[in-house]
Amino acid sequence: MSEPLYMLRAAPDRPGLAAWAATHGFLGRDGELGYALHAALTAAFGELAPRPFRLYERRPRRRGELTTDDPVLYAYSRQPAATLLERARAFADPALWDPLGLDHLAGKPMPTTYPASGRLGFEVRVRPVRRRERQNGTNERDVFLIACDRVDAATPVDRAEVYSAWLDEQFGEGGARLVRVSSEGGQRSCCRLDAFRRVRVARRDASRRLRWVEGPDAVMSGALEVTDPEPFAASLARGIGRHRAFGFGMLLLQPPGR
Repeated sequence: MSEPLYMLRAAPDRPGLAAWAATHGFLGRDGELGYALHAALTAAFGELAPRPFRLYERRPRRRGELTTDDPVLYAYSRQPAATLLERARAFADPALWDPLGLDHLAGKPMPTTYPASGRLGFEVRVRPVRRRERQNGTNERDVFLIACDRVDAATPVDRAEVYSAWLDEQFGEGGARLVRVSSEGGQRSCCRLDAFRRVRVARRDASRRLRWVEGPDAVMSGALEVTDPEPFAASLARGIGRHRAFGFGMLLLQPPGR
């Protein structure tokens, strides 16, 4: 049986968090808060900092839900909310309490196992890149651009299909696969590219200096099938793809067919 896993939810104060991030040099030109949240959660909780996490903003207004002005932070943790709050009360900088919304930190236990062949809906924000070695170290490249390089300029390349294939590969390493259904052209995966942009994110280089790296930011949703329950549970806790500690890779599960 897998270790316990908890899903956490907080309502951070975006202006306060952005002000804290700007003071420490963590805020990018486009307002991306991934590195700032990574740093703030680490400062508040130390080695217990929850990750992966996902910050939701600009959500559509629905009955019973938060408004578009209220960001929501979700995260996975091996520790329950009460343990994290105890750690934060003892050691966190008071300047982080309100920006992280810790007065309203809530949590729930996740299932410890998932049945083989079970189907689940999902949504995930990912950075679909591959690392490549270079003389001065490593860097990353959008898998869509890699696919474009492999064909002539006249051949169309579908970004959603490329990202779906990449995501299926990531799932395959973690005990799951995309559900496939019959279509006119044969088989297609139950996966959608719901949002895409290119964004600059902050990372530390080998010398620990902060640098800003531009790359893909994709939100994908669809249906998956669990092929191996134990690796899948571990993959859920670990996250999908790269930059899992910076706001990418948190797999949010939904009822199948939603």
